[in-house]
Amino acid sequence: MIARSRLLAPAPDRPVTHYWLPRTIRPTREGVWFLAVTLVVGVAATNTGNNLLYLILSMLLAFLIISGILSEQTLRRVALRRDSPDRLFAGAAAAITVWLANGKRHITSYALHLAEVNPAGGRPATRFFLRVAPRACEAWRYSLTFPRRGRHRLPGVVLSTRFPFGLFSKIGRPLLRDFVVVYPAVRPLRRGEAPDRLGDGRRERDRRGRGAALRNLRQYRAGDDPRLIHWKTSARTGDLMLKELEEESRPRLRLILEDPAPGAPADRIEADLSTAASLAVWAVRSGTAVELVNADGASGFGEGEAHLDGILTRLALYAPPPTPRPVPAGIGEAPAIRLVLGQGRVLSP
Repeated sequence: MIARSRLLAPAPDRPVTHYWLPRTIRPTREGVWFLAVTLVVGVAATNTGNNLLYLILSMLLAFLIISGILSEQTLRRVALRRDSPDRLFAGAAAAITVWLANGKRHITSYALHLAEVNPAGGRPATRFFLRVAPRACEAWRYSLTFPRRGRHRLPGVVLSTRFPFGLFSKIGRPLLRDFVVVYPAVRPLRRGEAPDRLGDGRRERDRRGRGAALRNLRQYRAGDDPRLIHWKTSARTGDLMLKELEEESRPRLRLILEDPAPGAPADRIEADLSTAASLAVWAVRSGTAVELVNADGASGFGEGEAHLDGILTRLALYAPPPTPRPVPAGIGEAPAIRLVLGQGRVLSP
């Protein structure tokens, strides 16, 4: 259920993507001692006029300047790219890959530290790269867990370094703060939640269509799809013969969601949305055309992963209204599952 990266359309405040970013400089514990020693030597040199103290002070200040230049050089032209799962589910760990590329032609970057806060809390994910060669790319793989469904912004990857002397930590602003949609949690269905009367797979109809079963063979005519040519029969008869296929229909299922009553517990609403998402995944994977109906409208019957993404997105972005709204009546005949949010039960008419 996890594939290549797919993110929601960017929000108005789009993330920063250029390389030259403002830095935050924080002294380490060693850096604090170094600054204190530099200050003491500077005061002593000024008060005494001792040339040796001035020489030591110059050396200490040169260390500070060299540290700033080299640390900035190691962070320059370092680019990050994120590969996220196609689908993110609440409460499930998602495998994330961040690619770190050194875009400099001749200069190596040293002591690069990456970190990203886990939305579920706990220790942040971190990775340390001792050396990244010029024009090289390194991968960092870790997992993030979103505790709640909805639209979220990724915490962002923080790039920092203590190169070269460990006196200061130079930190860039968070990168890759993309917006994502987290779907409700999907769980295995318990006995009785999945309707048995739908069955699995396709059902054939007694008419020509675009199914998989063979209905008839006829001669090829101009404009026919050449992919349907039956080559064995064509070779035996000497004429191009075309396959006519049996039309297939899928079982249909309508998921009806009613708004929760005022004061309904939030955890029960989330559990019911998780049940709806689990039913949608089960139905699509079992070859059923699914329609989601709630007060916002109907999704229409559809099948396939793209239609499933649309249903899961609607469930992820659902916000309970102050008062329940009426649900439009279903059109046509199809098995329906009515789920009253917040009541923790499924009603099948």
